[in-house]
Amino acid sequence: MTEVVIRRVRKRPMNLELNSCCRSTIHDWEPRSRIVSMGLLLISIVTLQSLALAFLGLVISFGFLVLSRTSWKHVASNLRWPLLFFMPFLLVLPFTVEGETVASLCNLSASRQGSLLGFLIFLKGFAAVILAQVLQGSSPLSVTALALRDLGIPDSLVQIFLFTYRYIDLLGQELVSSFRSISARGFEWQSNSRTAKVYGNAFGVLLLRSLARSERMFFAMVSRGYNGHLPAIKARRMNLWDWVKALSVVVIALALQFPGVMGWSML
Repeated sequence: MTEVVIRRVRKRPMNLELNSCCRSTIHDWEPRSRIVSMGLLLISIVTLQSLALAFLGLVISFGFLVLSRTSWKHVASNLRWPLLFFMPFLLVLPFTVEGETVASLCNLSASRQGSLLGFLIFLKGFAAVILAQVLQGSSPLSVTALALRDLGIPDSLVQIFLFTYRYIDLLGQELVSSFRSISARGFEWQSNSRTAKVYGNAFGVLLLRSLARSERMFFAMVSRGYNGHLPAIKARRMNLWDWVKALSVVVIALALQFPGVMGWSML
């Protein structure tokens, strides 16, 4: 069992920058305008109340995914848990929302309104997760964090975000090392109190190592001139194409919210 845990930790590194080195229309977009405009589109999609518009939002999200040239394999691997989270809406809502009965199973009746509501939530969630992956993976995390700071996010929150991302991966490596040491001593996983005690001690050691590492990191940063703030970096100026991209995405977001203005009244 210990070897299984080690293999799982190895296979699932926290790499949010796997696609940040690609070249595409999305990657070349100025970070601040990309965050604001795609953030508005994301909010627009998750607040839709029409099934047809939600499906259109999903198509738009796939369009951005194609434009970003993001690895489909990487996206598919990240979609597993969100899909498992949204699947219960498809299975539970038809039997819990009252309305016109379309099917019956034993003493349970599935309503048309519940089925439509489940599909609506599923489509909006699916589209939002895809769009969020495109937004997050289109630039290195440090660039995104500094862009958020330029947009008014408190500097302390940006630092917490960056350090958390950086050291979660290091803690994973420490966890692999602890499990390897346990396995080398002949430990075998069993369903008893001894196993729980050994794993509890391992996680306790991990926390102590984390504390010691954080202290060393802090003193190293102070010795290099850290004063509680990230160094200011001059942001890239927006060019014409950045404005065109941002305005186009904002127009799409508004069109989804006000389909009648665009002649989409049938949606």
